[in-house]
Amino acid sequence: MAASNKWLMSSVAYYLDFFTVPLFILLALYLAPFDPGLALAGLLAWSLVEYSAHRFLFHSLYRREHWTHHVDVLAYIGVSSWKTSSTFAALLLLAWCTGLTSAFVGAVAGYFYYISVHYVMHRPEHWAFCFIPGLVANHDLHHRQGVEKNFGVSSPLWDHVFGTYVRAQTLNRYD
Repeated sequence: MAASNKWLMSSVAYYLDFFTVPLFILLALYLAPFDPGLALAGLLAWSLVEYSAHRFLFHSLYRREHWTHHVDVLAYIGVSSWKTSSTFAALLLLAWCTGLTSAFVGAVAGYFYYISVHYVMHRPEHWAFCFIPGLVANHDLHHRQGVEKNFGVSSPLWDHVFGTYVRAQTLNRYD
Protein backbone atom coordinates (compact mmCIF):
# COMPACT_ATOMS: atom_id res chain seq x y z
CA MET A 1 0.00 0.00 0.00
CA ALA A 2 1.36 3.38 -0.96
CA ALA A 3 1.97 5.84 1.83
CA SER A 4 0.09 9.14 1.97
CA ASN A 5 1.27 12.52 3.18
CA LYS A 6 -2.28 13.79 3.79
CA TRP A 7 -1.76 13.91 7.56
CA LEU A 8 1.80 15.25 7.40
CA MET A 9 2.13 18.52 9.31
CA SER A 10 4.68 21.03 10.51
CA SER A 11 6.47 20.50 13.79
CA VAL A 12 4.49 23.39 15.31
CA ALA A 13 1.17 21.82 14.31
CA TYR A 14 2.38 18.43 15.57
CA TYR A 15 3.35 19.68 19.04
CA LEU A 16 0.55 22.23 19.52
CA ASP A 17 -1.81 19.78 21.28
CA PHE A 18 0.80 19.36 24.02
CA PHE A 19 0.11 23.00 24.91
CA THR A 20 -3.57 23.49 24.05
CA VAL A 21 -4.91 20.35 25.75
CA PRO A 22 -3.67 21.31 29.25
CA LEU A 23 -5.28 24.73 28.72
CA PHE A 24 -8.64 23.07 28.01
CA ILE A 25 -8.26 21.01 31.19
CA LEU A 26 -7.43 24.10 33.27
CA LEU A 27 -10.35 26.01 31.77
CA ALA A 28 -12.75 23.15 32.57
CA LEU A 29 -11.44 22.97 36.14
CA TYR A 30 -11.98 26.72 36.48
CA LEU A 31 -15.56 26.55 35.16
CA ALA A 32 -17.01 24.00 37.59
CA PRO A 33 -16.31 21.91 40.70
CA PHE A 34 -14.32 18.72 40.14
CA ASP A 35 -16.02 15.32 40.56
CA PRO A 36 -13.47 12.45 40.58
CA GLY A 37 -16.13 9.84 39.67
CA LEU A 38 -17.18 11.76 36.57
CA ALA A 39 -13.53 12.32 35.65
CA LEU A 40 -12.91 8.57 35.87
CA ALA A 41 -15.96 7.94 33.68
CA GLY A 42 -14.59 10.46 31.15
CA LEU A 43 -11.20 8.75 31.19
CA LEU A 44 -12.82 5.36 30.59
CA ALA A 45 -14.92 6.83 27.78
CA TRP A 46 -11.79 8.32 26.20
CA SER A 47 -10.01 4.94 26.28
CA LEU A 48 -12.93 3.39 24.38
CA VAL A 49 -12.91 6.24 21.83
CA GLU A 50 -9.14 5.82 21.37
CA TYR A 51 -9.47 2.06 20.81
CA SER A 52 -12.47 2.41 18.48
CA ALA A 53 -10.95 5.21 16.39
CA HIS A 54 -7.69 3.31 16.02
CA ARG A 55 -9.34 0.02 15.15
CA PHE A 56 -12.33 1.09 13.06
CA LEU A 57 -11.18 4.37 11.50
CA PHE A 58 -7.40 4.33 11.27
CA HIS A 59 -7.29 0.72 10.09
CA SER A 60 -10.14 1.00 7.60
CA LEU A 61 -11.41 4.42 6.47
CA TYR A 62 -8.07 6.22 7.00
CA ARG A 63 -5.84 3.20 6.45
CA ARG A 64 -3.53 4.82 3.89
CA GLU A 65 -2.94 7.90 6.04
CA HIS A 66 -2.39 5.80 9.16
CA TRP A 67 -0.07 3.43 7.32
CA THR A 68 2.22 6.40 6.68
CA HIS A 69 2.75 6.52 10.45
CA HIS A 70 3.54 2.81 10.48
CA VAL A 71 6.15 3.39 7.75
CA ASP A 72 7.76 6.45 9.37
CA VAL A 73 6.98 6.57 13.10
CA LEU A 74 8.97 9.77 13.66
CA ALA A 75 7.30 11.82 10.93
CA TYR A 76 4.99 14.62 12.03
CA ILE A 77 1.81 12.72 11.20
CA GLY A 78 -1.47 13.11 13.00
CA VAL A 79 -4.75 14.93 13.27
CA SER A 80 -4.33 18.70 13.10
CA SER A 81 -4.52 20.59 16.38
CA TRP A 82 -7.08 23.00 14.99
CA LYS A 83 -9.41 20.01 14.52
CA THR A 84 -8.83 18.63 18.01
CA SER A 85 -9.06 22.12 19.57
CA SER A 86 -12.31 22.88 17.73
CA THR A 87 -13.73 19.56 18.90
CA PHE A 88 -12.61 20.13 22.49
CA ALA A 89 -14.04 23.67 22.50
CA ALA A 90 -17.44 22.37 21.38
CA LEU A 91 -17.31 19.48 23.86
CA LEU A 92 -16.31 21.79 26.70
CA LEU A 93 -19.28 24.05 25.98
CA LEU A 94 -21.59 21.03 25.90
CA ALA A 95 -20.05 19.61 29.09
CA TRP A 96 -20.39 22.95 30.88
CA CYS A 97 -24.04 23.30 29.86
CA THR A 98 -24.84 19.76 31.02
CA GLY A 99 -22.80 19.73 34.24
CA LEU A 100 -20.26 17.24 32.88
CA THR A 101 -17.08 19.31 32.99
CA SER A 102 -15.36 16.70 35.18
CA ALA A 103 -16.13 14.01 32.59
CA PHE A 104 -14.65 16.36 29.99
CA VAL A 105 -11.52 16.74 32.15
CA GLY A 106 -11.15 12.95 32.39
CA ALA A 107 -11.63 12.44 28.65
CA VAL A 108 -9.25 15.22 27.64
CA ALA A 109 -6.67 14.11 30.22
CA GLY A 110 -6.94 10.65 28.64
CA TYR A 111 -6.26 12.18 25.23
CA PHE A 112 -3.24 14.02 26.64
CA TYR A 113 -1.94 10.78 28.16
CA TYR A 114 -2.49 9.04 24.80
CA ILE A 115 -0.55 11.60 22.74
CA SER A 116 2.21 11.70 25.36
CA VAL A 117 2.60 7.92 25.61
CA HIS A 118 2.45 7.50 21.83
CA TYR A 119 5.14 10.14 21.39
CA VAL A 120 7.42 8.48 23.96
CA MET A 121 6.95 4.90 22.75
CA HIS A 122 8.53 5.77 19.40
CA ARG A 123 11.53 7.48 21.00
CA PRO A 124 13.64 5.05 23.08
CA GLU A 125 16.00 7.88 24.03
CA HIS A 126 13.19 9.73 25.87
CA TRP A 127 13.58 9.68 29.68
CA ALA A 128 10.05 8.25 30.16
CA PHE A 129 10.50 5.34 27.72
CA CYS A 130 11.72 2.98 30.48
CA PHE A 131 8.43 3.42 32.39
CA ILE A 132 6.18 1.94 29.67
CA PRO A 133 7.80 -1.32 28.50
CA GLY A 134 4.50 -3.25 28.30
CA LEU A 135 2.80 -0.57 26.23
CA VAL A 136 5.85 -0.33 23.97
CA ALA A 137 5.85 -4.11 23.39
CA ASN A 138 2.11 -4.06 22.57
CA HIS A 139 2.54 -1.17 20.15
CA ASP A 140 5.61 -2.69 18.51
CA LEU A 141 3.53 -5.78 17.72
CA HIS A 142 0.79 -3.56 16.35
CA HIS A 143 3.29 -1.99 13.95
CA ARG A 144 4.31 -5.34 12.48
CA GLN A 145 2.96 -5.77 8.99
CA GLY A 146 -0.04 -8.08 8.99
CA VAL A 147 -0.74 -7.79 12.72
CA GLU A 148 -4.20 -6.30 13.16
CA LYS A 149 -4.13 -6.48 16.96
CA ASN A 150 -3.27 -4.32 19.98
CA PHE A 151 -5.19 -1.20 18.96
CA GLY A 152 -5.13 0.33 22.43
CA VAL A 153 -2.11 2.63 22.54
CA SER A 154 -2.40 4.00 26.07
CA SER A 155 -4.05 0.89 27.55
CA PRO A 156 -4.73 -2.71 26.47
CA LEU A 157 -8.07 -2.71 28.35
CA TRP A 158 -10.38 -2.74 25.32
CA ASP A 159 -8.10 -5.13 23.41
CA HIS A 160 -8.72 -7.61 26.23
CA VAL A 161 -12.47 -6.90 26.26
CA PHE A 162 -12.87 -7.29 22.49
CA GLY A 163 -10.34 -10.10 21.96
CA THR A 164 -7.83 -8.11 19.92
CA TYR A 165 -4.95 -8.37 22.39
CA VAL A 166 -1.97 -10.53 21.51
CA ARG A 167 1.27 -11.12 23.42
CA ALA A 168 4.63 -11.31 21.69
CA GLN A 169 5.13 -14.93 22.80
CA THR A 170 1.73 -15.97 21.38
CA LEU A 171 2.43 -14.27 18.07
CA ASN A 172 5.91 -15.76 17.73
CA ARG A 173 4.51 -19.31 18.02
CA TYR A 174 2.65 -18.76 14.76
CA ASP A 175 5.29 -16.80 12.83
